[in-house]
Amino acid sequence: MVTIYLWLNAVMYVGLGVWCTVAPDTTSRSLGFAFTKPGARSEYITVYGGMEFGLGVFFLLCALNSAWRDAGLLFGLTLYGGLAIWRIYTFLTIEGIAGFPRVAIVLEIALFLAAVVLWLRR
Repeated sequence: MVTIYLWLNAVMYVGLGVWCTVAPDTTSRSLGFAFTKPGARSEYITVYGGMEFGLGVFFLLCALNSAWRDAGLLFGLTLYGGLAIWRIYTFLTIEGIAGFPRVAIVLEIALFLAAVVLWLRR
């Protein structure tokens, strides 16, 4: 099950990284971002493209290497724990959140809970 979890994350992040790189206008609009300067576009492509792609490669390497699976699972647990906590905070303190963040909160909480269960069962 841990390997499936790691593969899921690898595919998701590599895919998102590539998508955000090749279609930054489309993906940024779904988040409510506007590119006001060239540096903003560069930052978006770097963080949402490059960093997500790098996360995907890390999850992939952990899925392929049994000695790294616990590290990959622990990383997923801490990553999604942080994302879920901060996402919940924003939903409690910022009015009018719509669009992709409503999908993201469900996904982040689900991936966090899956990591907790897998961590406890290992």
